[in-house]
Amino acid sequence: MQFYKSYIRPKAIGFDLDDTLYDNRPVLINAEQKLHQFLLHEFPKTQQLSISDWTDIRLAATRLQPKLRHDITLARQVSLAQGLLNSGYTQQQANDGMMKAMNVFLAARNNITLSSSVHDTLALLKKHFRLFVITNGNADINQFGIDHYFEFALQPSQDTSPVIAMKPAKDMFNEAQRRLALSGNDILYIGDHPTSDIKGSGDMGWQNGWINPSCKSFDHYKKPLQLPTVEFQRINDLMQLIT
Repeated sequence: MQFYKSYIRPKAIGFDLDDTLYDNRPVLINAEQKLHQFLLHEFPKTQQLSISDWTDIRLAATRLQPKLRHDITLARQVSLAQGLLNSGYTQQQANDGMMKAMNVFLAARNNITLSSSVHDTLALLKKHFRLFVITNGNADINQFGIDHYFEFALQPSQDTSPVIAMKPAKDMFNEAQRRLALSGNDILYIGDHPTSDIKGSGDMGWQNGWINPSCKSFDHYKKPLQLPTVEFQRINDLMQLIT
């Protein structure tokens, strides 16, 4: 572990999910393939649409409705319905098909297996710290069976009042701090993204840890950046914080 700032033993540790506790790329590739297979089988009029085409429809939807950038589940729902409409299905068929397709996608998207070392680390950390999750994604800790490690999990949504924006916006960080009833220095947040995770939590005055398994440089096109409190390569490195 490499420390860049003064470290104070926290009372709570928060985690990002995707690409922090597991490699998300194969999960999403599998989910996209399962979704595409379902659409081709159940809605054959979509056969002219590739996975890339569906992505383009989703990107077009977010350009027309910028709020969708803060809710990837809603963005996918809107784009699925639009793609079915574009393929010649009625509005009712598109709405019903979207719901069925989302169920297929989310089931595959939550087909996640954590390594034994991550399970061991979370189990040990839970004995010493309060644990929670803040994620921009739509993985569900209840569906893939890790909810028992955490007090709560927060995700962005455009269907709530008030609207909950994605990291690095302060919405979820503020809500987490309210639930924890702790000061910023008492919270350590762990994530892989220099902007969403490190800058987002740093703007709150939280301590933070950047997981960097590939030893890449600390850089991102979304400027500005902030140095993390600590950098490490594996989740089980966090066991050193207990001593």
